[in-house]
Amino acid sequence: MKFFLAILSFICCAQLAFAQDFVVKNNGDVLRGTIRGTNTASVVIANENNEVTLIEAKDAKSFFWNGDSYVSKGFAGRRDLDFKFVKVLKFGKVNLYSIGGEAAPPIKQQKSVRFRPSVGIGTGGAGFGGGIVIGGGGNNQPDRPAGAPVIHYFIEKPGSGPMQEIPIKAITNPDKYAAVKSILLQKMGDSAGLKSQIESTTEFNRKEVEELVEGYNKGE
Repeated sequence: MKFFLAILSFICCAQLAFAQDFVVKNNGDVLRGTIRGTNTASVVIANENNEVTLIEAKDAKSFFWNGDSYVSKGFAGRRDLDFKFVKVLKFGKVNLYSIGGEAAPPIKQQKSVRFRPSVGIGTGGAGFGGGIVIGGGGNNQPDRPAGAPVIHYFIEKPGSGPMQEIPIKAITNPDKYAAVKSILLQKMGDSAGLKSQIESTTEFNRKEVEELVEGYNKGE
């Protein structure tokens, strides 16, 4: 838990110290420059000499791009963990992440990069625990379908079990509000004030969920 919070603290400090994009690798190296494109599995960054480097999510801790922070998280695959980048919405005692709905800048083909990431922080790839599957396609396919973008939300309370997906359909489907309520109570039910607020809420949307997490992290 302390290690994870240290990573997020570094991201926040770096946001203030550097205006440019950067990627933090697992070995501690920090690559600064301009991120040219990204998907859940990889990120491409160009330095001041326009030299392009592709870093896979399994080799990175985090990156900062376009004013937002992303961290690499392990999802249960068929055999090993499948690492993906998730967007940090809130962090603290409880962390809230999302995957999907982002659009990356177009990427020009570079000789030094054999793999061209599909645009967007989207969905794709392996299953995530208990039969939950993040729909997808291969790395060279668009990360989101035509029409409205699909966004998946995940909540995590470090030290209290694995990250869980908040069913995206439940935020817009009254018949499934109970599923969201149950997860939120598991993560934040130890706060008397928030427990009462969650139990009395009849519907949830992204803003309300973010406000609940932010309130919990502030000790409300």
